[in-house]
Amino acid sequence: MITRIVEPNEAWKGALVRSVAFEGSIDLAAEREKCAAMTPEEIAAAKQPPAPEGPPLPSDRFRKADEWGTFADDNETLFGSILVNNYTANFDGHPVLMGGIGGVATLPQHRRGGVIRRCFEKALPDMYEKGFLLSALYPFSQSYYRQFGYEVGAEVRTWTVELDAIPLGAVRGSIEQLFPGDDFSPLLDIYQKFYEKYNLSVFRKVYDRALLKDNLLAQQRYVYLWRSETGEPRGFFLSKKTDGRVFNCTTNFWLPNAFFALDAEAYAAMFSFIRRTFAADYRTLRLDTPGCVDLTSFFAEHNKVECSLRYNGMLRVVNVETALRLCRTNGAGRVKIAVDDPQLAQNTGTWLLEFSGGENRVSRTEEAPDISMPVSAFGPLICGCRGAEELPLIPAVQVLNGDAPLASVFYRKPCHMLNLF
Repeated sequence: MITRIVEPNEAWKGALVRSVAFEGSIDLAAEREKCAAMTPEEIAAAKQPPAPEGPPLPSDRFRKADEWGTFADDNETLFGSILVNNYTANFDGHPVLMGGIGGVATLPQHRRGGVIRRCFEKALPDMYEKGFLLSALYPFSQSYYRQFGYEVGAEVRTWTVELDAIPLGAVRGSIEQLFPGDDFSPLLDIYQKFYEKYNLSVFRKVYDRALLKDNLLAQQRYVYLWRSETGEPRGFFLSKKTDGRVFNCTTNFWLPNAFFALDAEAYAAMFSFIRRTFAADYRTLRLDTPGCVDLTSFFAEHNKVECSLRYNGMLRVVNVETALRLCRTNGAGRVKIAVDDPQLAQNTGTWLLEFSGGENRVSRTEEAPDISMPVSAFGPLICGCRGAEELPLIPAVQVLNGDAPLASVFYRKPCHMLNLF
């Protein structure tokens, strides 16, 4: 088998594999014809990064996505492939490159033959060489992707609230509905302010391009924007009626809705508006929040509120040294961290992190480590999905020096990623 980048004029092959694997539909003749008609100039242009719309970010240096495929020995027949989507994400206040893994697909007759493993064996070193710090994915199986260094990351809370559990209060400020063709830029402003301190969040130049071209009214999806009494956009929600009488604002692959509030006043105003306006047609409100956002205090009757927990995909650190250099530390000290990364030998070894005054110095060391872990455990810890208090409950981690200032390096931080890929 041969593993390499799928060329732009071969894109139909990847589309075919994904269509079969995910039981989707494809006009194969049209896809093949479109690829066959590409000129050498168009193929070269497809390999170049898109022109940035604003100030250049790290991800503007690369194509929107690379597709790694495993082919038969004829170098023509594609068995399976993965997409490495190119994002700029937040890591402790730094814009960093993140590879979003999507479209993982193998033709059924070639499954369990190492096809996807070969793709990761090529994609991970390529991301490392290009300067990617993080990678993330949404798994069909967590245990499957752990073999490539990924681990479950941040938490997401899904709230299901009966409308009569929401207190009726005066709606301060103003609510307006946005229709196709209206100005959707306030949504991006709210998104950016909400996520400015969240690790893993993706920098965006438009809140959601689909909202600018989709027929939201035909989809029966509706956007409402809340402005404070000073006229500042401070919250919005995108909803659709589902499951009979559920006012659904959750975000998933099938229903990319949302509920954003920048402060308690915005939450209270939008909750009250929803109850007052929609109680005759809806029974419950359903919305997602990052795991660190607790809405308990907004509801009057908690017997009518349910909150379930799930994980916001999986993540891995691609470059351990850079992650330690950029991570936000507290106080001053030194910690020796042994990391084992079977996929990227560049990460394997014991790293000395010396920190003081917000500055980090990172080097390799032959000293005995204070803590030892696989790269799969390192990712959620350094990103803040887990904290030092949880170390005794992570079997793969060994604390070898309990006096080391581990809590100054590994501590809980706001983490969440809204992008789906």
